Amino acid sequence: MMRLPSSLTTRLALAYGLATAAILVSVAAYLSSALSTQLEGRDESELVGEVLLVRHLLREVRSEAEIRADTHRFADIAMGHEGLILVVRTRQGEPLVTLNPRNETVPPLRVLPATTQPEKRMLQTWRPKNGVPSRGIAALGQLGDSDKAVEIVVLRDAGYRVALVREYRHQVLWATLCGAAVAAGLGLVLARRALRPLRRMAADAAAVTTSRLATRLDVGRAPAELRELAGALNDMLARLQDSFSRLSQFSADLAHDFRTPISNLIGQTQVTLAQSRATAEYEALLESNLEEYERLARMIENMLFLARADHAQVALDVRTLDAREELDKMAEYFEAVAADREVTLSVIGSAPVQADQTLLRRAVTNLLDNALRHAPAGSMVQVDVGRVPAAGGASTSIRVTNAGPVIPPETLPHIFGRFYRADPSRRNSAASTGLGLAIVDTIMRLHGGSVTVRSADGVTVFMLQFPSEAIAAPAVPFAASVS
Repeated sequence: MMRLPSSLTTRLALAYGLATAAILVSVAAYLSSALSTQLEGRDESELVGEVLLVRHLLREVRSEAEIRADTHRFADIAMGHEGLILVVRTRQGEPLVTLNPRNETVPPLRVLPATTQPEKRMLQTWRPKNGVPSRGIAALGQLGDSDKAVEIVVLRDAGYRVALVREYRHQVLWATLCGAAVAAGLGLVLARRALRPLRRMAADAAAVTTSRLATRLDVGRAPAELRELAGALNDMLARLQDSFSRLSQFSADLAHDFRTPISNLIGQTQVTLAQSRATAEYEALLESNLEEYERLARMIENMLFLARADHAQVALDVRTLDAREELDKMAEYFEAVAADREVTLSVIGSAPVQADQTLLRRAVTNLLDNALRHAPAGSMVQVDVGRVPAAGGASTSIRVTNAGPVIPPETLPHIFGRFYRADPSRRNSAASTGLGLAIVDTIMRLHGGSVTVRSADGVTVFMLQFPSEAIAAPAVPFAASVS
């Protein structure tokens, strides 16, 4: 099978040339057919006219002898008519006037009476030596005022007409080929000019590098047909720039958070091994190292979860759950922590929720851990669940409220970022990996829901909103520990 050229410019030029050729061929075929029809109609009219003219001349003679004496008078009427055959003969078949340059055999034709007016529909078909179907007519003509009549036979060899049309078609074919070639050449030039903005866009896009992600395509200079493409490419570049920036920040944060526990492990081990220690000191070192190992394990596990979620590789076992029952179990789990920090933990409300049980517990656990860490002693952390109206029907909301320091407004848009902490000094980095709220946001997006935060007047409220019907995801196992 013939393969199309890879160049879009060449394809457009070929398409332009082929379209032009098709149009020219169609027009040529129509003109050729019209020419053939017109020539055939003219020939038929001339045959009828020749019969009428010969009849008129016969009215001016009185005998057959007079016709023989002046044959040129009749032959002259056929002059200038290519392929015309004229025969005037007696009723017994004796020729009086014969004009037959190619000596064609005169076919037997049905003879019209002298009183019948000849018409095109009375023409008859015959075949000369060249085999081309031709037309002819035979009729009687009266001599003068007498009752005597002679037979008139007028034939037209259509071979000349076929040759003329064939030659016309050949000329038109060459003209069509030349026109198509010229059209293809013009199409190539026009396509190159028309695609110049696209090449300019490609050059601008090729100039984008990791150090020039802020570069954008000029939408204003692009043609109307390419503005949508340029806008889409600019949006893609904006997303890439944002993703690259977050990836760079993520790498820096990851290195910082890994460096702290690793430095602790190295420093403590070096100090302990610097001289002989008692068994108790070695045990204390191992316990301290174990805490750092566990923290590293949690960070790695959380990062794997986020990576799988980003690539839609986290399975959702969505079913209808009793949200109050799930929240009571999690509150019971945190009772000892809350009591140790002198914080009251309260759960109110009741509602069903469409969610994955493990991921639901993980999201709420992260929020409770965050709330208990920031709630002052003597305050209350309240968890309430209920149904709220939504665009697609009622949805289930879970709110975790705690008193404590207000989150600055400029921090709120970034609070669900990975490794983000409102405390730039990272004083609490040992107690938190900085991934808890990012995991909550990821879990809600996996469910097709959302997480929002409001912090004002000494109160911070995180709200999880689950849709009435959660989305499904590919089945890939994941770990589900608390961050």
